[in-house]
Amino acid sequence: MPSLILLLGGKGQRFGGKKQFLTINGKFLFELLLDRVKDLFTEIVLVVPEEDIGWLKEKFPHFKFAKSGRERQFSVFNGLKEVSQEVVAVHDGARPLAGRKLFEEALNLENCDGKIPVIPLRDTVKEVSPRGEVVKTISREGLFAVQTPQGFKTKVLKECHEKALRENFLGTDDAVLLERCKKKVCTFEGEVTNLKITYQEDWEIAKCLLRSLEKY
Repeated sequence: MPSLILLLGGKGQRFGGKKQFLTINGKFLFELLLDRVKDLFTEIVLVVPEEDIGWLKEKFPHFKFAKSGRERQFSVFNGLKEVSQEVVAVHDGARPLAGRKLFEEALNLENCDGKIPVIPLRDTVKEVSPRGEVVKTISREGLFAVQTPQGFKTKVLKECHEKALRENFLGTDDAVLLERCKKKVCTFEGEVTNLKITYQEDWEIAKCLLRSLEKY
C-alpha cells in the first residue's frame, strides 16, 4: 500500500492565520479528509511547522511527522525522507474537500511516473500588463487548472526533488519537477468542489460544502 504526504505547513498570511488547523464541530479539517481516505495508505506523514510537531504527535501518535520548509517544495522533500513505500500521494491540507476517488485515481499510476487531477479553465483568460491594461486574450484550449492529490513513484519523485535542489529550481507543484526530468506525468479529471482554502471567503464556501458533503 502507498504512503501519503499531507502538507499542513505555512503561516496562512493571506488567510489571516494557520488555516491548516481550522476546525468544524470540534474536528480539524484534515481529520475529516483523513477519515475518508486513511485506509488507502500504509503510512501517513503530516508535514507541519516545527512549533506544532510536539502537540500534534501527542494527539496523533499513529502518524509520522516532518518539519515544513520555507517553501512548499522543501516541505514535500522533508516529507519524502519519512516515506518507505514505492508509491506516494502528495496532498495540500488546504484542500479538505478532496474526494476519495481522487486519491484512488492518483494512486493508479499504471504506465505513468506521476498522475495529477486537472479541471478545464472555465473563465476567459487574459494577459494583463503591470499597469492593469489588457495585453491579449489567451485561448483556453489545452489549458487546465491543477489540483492535488498528486500520485508518484516514490523513487522518481525523490530523484526529481534532488535534481531541483542541486539546480536551485523552485516549482509550484511536484509534477513540474518530473516534467523537468522528462518523466511521464498523466492527468485525470479533478473535482470542482476540491476547493483550496486561501482566503477567508474560501473558508465560508468550504463550510457550506462541508455541511452538505459531511452532514455537518
